[in-house]
Amino acid sequence: MIKICKYLLLSLLLLSGQRVLSENITELPSLPPAQVLLLLSYEPLFPAADRIVTTVQRELSNNPQRDITLHVEFMDSDLQATPEYLKAYAQLLQAKQQQGERYDLVMVAGDGALKLVVAEGRKVLGQAPVVFVGVNDSELIRKLQGQGGYTGVYDALPVYEFMALMRYLYPGFQQLHVINDGLPRSALRMLQLQQAADSLNQKLVVHSLATLSWQQLADELSALRGEPLLLLSAYMDVHQQVKALRESNQFISHHAGSPVWSLSSSGIGDGLFGGVVSDLTDSAEQATGMALRILAGESPDRIAVNWHSANLTLIDARLAAQQGFDRASFPPKTQFINDQPGFWQNYRNLFLLLLSLTIFFTSVGLFIWSEIRRRKFSDQQLDDRTELIKNILDSIPDIIFYKDRRGTYVFCNKQFVSLMAKDPIGRTDFEVFDQETAEFFRAKDKEAVARKHVNINEEWVHSVDGGVMLLETQKTPIYDKRGRYIGVFGLSRDITELKKAQQNLEHIAHHDVLTGLPNRLSLNKKLEYALNMARRGGELLAVIFLDLDRFKDINDTIGHDIGDLLLKDVAHRLHNSVRDSDICARLGGDEFVVVLSRIDGEERIQEKCDQLLQVISQPYSLQGHLLSVFASAGISIYPQHGNSVDELIRNADAALHKAKELGRNRSFHYVRELTDSIHSRMSLEQDLRSALEAHNFMLSYQPQFRVGESVPRRVEALLRWPHPVRGMISPHDFIPLAETSGMIVELGYWILRTACQQFLFWRQQGLMLDKISVNVSPIQISSSFASTVAEIIQHLDFDPRWLELEVTESLMMSGTTEVSQQVCELRAMGVDFAIDDFGTGYSSLSKIKSMPVTVLKIDQSFVRDINDDVNDYEIVRAIVLMAKSLGLTVVAEGVENKEQESTLHRLGCEWVQGYYYAMPMDGEAFYQRYFAELQ
Repeated sequence: MIKICKYLLLSLLLLSGQRVLSENITELPSLPPAQVLLLLSYEPLFPAADRIVTTVQRELSNNPQRDITLHVEFMDSDLQATPEYLKAYAQLLQAKQQQGERYDLVMVAGDGALKLVVAEGRKVLGQAPVVFVGVNDSELIRKLQGQGGYTGVYDALPVYEFMALMRYLYPGFQQLHVINDGLPRSALRMLQLQQAADSLNQKLVVHSLATLSWQQLADELSALRGEPLLLLSAYMDVHQQVKALRESNQFISHHAGSPVWSLSSSGIGDGLFGGVVSDLTDSAEQATGMALRILAGESPDRIAVNWHSANLTLIDARLAAQQGFDRASFPPKTQFINDQPGFWQNYRNLFLLLLSLTIFFTSVGLFIWSEIRRRKFSDQQLDDRTELIKNILDSIPDIIFYKDRRGTYVFCNKQFVSLMAKDPIGRTDFEVFDQETAEFFRAKDKEAVARKHVNINEEWVHSVDGGVMLLETQKTPIYDKRGRYIGVFGLSRDITELKKAQQNLEHIAHHDVLTGLPNRLSLNKKLEYALNMARRGGELLAVIFLDLDRFKDINDTIGHDIGDLLLKDVAHRLHNSVRDSDICARLGGDEFVVVLSRIDGEERIQEKCDQLLQVISQPYSLQGHLLSVFASAGISIYPQHGNSVDELIRNADAALHKAKELGRNRSFHYVRELTDSIHSRMSLEQDLRSALEAHNFMLSYQPQFRVGESVPRRVEALLRWPHPVRGMISPHDFIPLAETSGMIVELGYWILRTACQQFLFWRQQGLMLDKISVNVSPIQISSSFASTVAEIIQHLDFDPRWLELEVTESLMMSGTTEVSQQVCELRAMGVDFAIDDFGTGYSSLSKIKSMPVTVLKIDQSFVRDINDDVNDYEIVRAIVLMAKSLGLTVVAEGVENKEQESTLHRLGCEWVQGYYYAMPMDGEAFYQRYFAELQ
């Protein structure tokens, strides 16, 4: 708009000295230009954003039926599309609307932009029809279709096409490695990828930056060889270290031992090997075509949403050659980038130069010819054009003015006179404004002249109603044909409301929305500054980590509205109880942090902490509820408890947890022992290794009964670890440690050998059981598993039909060749397999029939509430019916009372185990109890 105004004003100034060449404005268009807003979720430098904007601009400019003005807004919300951010951005748009911008149609690109229109847009944009593109949230689109006024192109993530490409290039590959960062923006993509993998029985191995640092990720990727690797999202690691898009792509491709694939075109050709990506150019063309149809009068509700966007297979030809891939190994229609230039690439620039020269000289000739024609009519149309230009400038809502080289106003539009209540023509700033304002304006004029370029500044002025408004003024020096300075052109826009909206957005980014206190981001910055000051002054600094006791009970009993009011009051009390030099912040939930600086001594820290706890414990009167709430606090002190922000907050948090363990409503100073628990796991691993070498484990045995019988026919072997110092350690604590350390393999064979020996002893003593069940960890299933089990059985002269191995659903559903081969070998020997904790995994009932199992064990979580929860009852009933139809045995775990046994028997479950019958016991106790019953 500024360029148009400058052109029109220059034309007005030069009309008296020369004839203006114009023929296209002899007639005004019958319709005003259509106003179209293009709202993008991305930042301006994102490659997809540039592609969408360029395509939309090109397609709209090619429309011959009506002039269209395109407004482009970038939300930069790819990582922070929170409701608060969307609301604040909507206020920013509303402030711009107040400047006179109105839209006939809105095009949105990206999920965040569509969510903004859905959540806040109708308040700001009215009933303007909406056309979307690049939206991946199908549920949101289906929800909007029922509201009317929405249509567009769905950006389907090409996960199935990508899987097909991987199977084409990597026949028989076992698993697909995926890099993800766990941020909200990638959750939907990860869900779609997982659903595709499940439907194709494809195993995914996720390398998540939510749990890994960048260096740990590099170490894992460097070990990959010959397996496909997909980069889904990598922006921030577990330590919140951020890498930009290009830096992240190049880091991963540099450290990966296999080619890195992508579902986005960004990075392909700049480090990434290739991938299947959405054709955003085609989608943007289709969406723009829908927009033009709507602007032509067609209802958006009659234009169907395009659910099938086009895809492209992109490959970096240079990397493909380096990795040994031949072009013929890729599917047809594959597009290659970074390719060796052909004839056209070699001579394209020369051809374009010749074409440009031809066009240039042709244009010059046409220009001269048209110039002669236009001059014949310029004198007659001079007065009409002058009046037209003046009317156009007067219709612009911004202030427009022109001053000559002496600072005298030569021209201004009506908006200047309306807002200032003064006509400045023929006068200087000193005659129109007060002395201070006039001197400021004159200084900015000189600054623009000195820079010889546009100069932008903000200035406060008094309006006609006596109020104060903030103007954003752009001043541009004007020169004549000889390059001599002749004056200053200015354009001023009222940005008072816009500035307020920007300040509000900045406040939201650094403050907690509910309480107004600084948030975690602001706390880190303020605490870092306070630490630097403490280091410089040699002073103490304390971090007090506060957490309300049993705050969840208040939310659950009285409601979250009262809970929010309580948090506001707590924040207000804490803020009023500290000095201006201290810091008071809310981290989220019911967690607060107070930082005390410039402290005289450590005793002052405890006094202040006790005071804060006392302030919080005072009663609260909230909407008729009189509440009392207490808090616990953890304290860490600089420098003895840490030298960095993270260390001080982490140690204060550890002290807080200790205070809660001691009974709550108290404070606790950090001590070194709190972090020693980290070393406890290392110590436990060493003890586990020692116990394995010394065979310090023991087995307990829990019987399994047929309903109505008192003597068991089956038994399950359970591992126990009596630690000489820590006492009996739960398997839930040491089994995962054994799996991650690899000791589970040796331990598992010891369990199998010991259980089989005990079973043989019982039978030799006359206790004739039918089967013994032993749990097997997925880590144990290797290429030698079946042969090792066979050696143990043969060495003990143990009948394989007596042995039953319990495995997890996920192991049986993995479908890997190695697992299937090992299971089939054991099944051929006569060993049975059971699925443990059935119903808690992700297996499909329809696939059970293809599994080589004979027993399903119903997890005790379903049995526990079978008489109280109709869902648990129906699940158990479905499992029993399905198992019977497939000829499988069902064993119910965790039966604790007669009512559960009766219900299971009524449903047809014939085998049970649990505390109602017997607790796990050692081998001798088991023999003494049940052999006596046989006698």
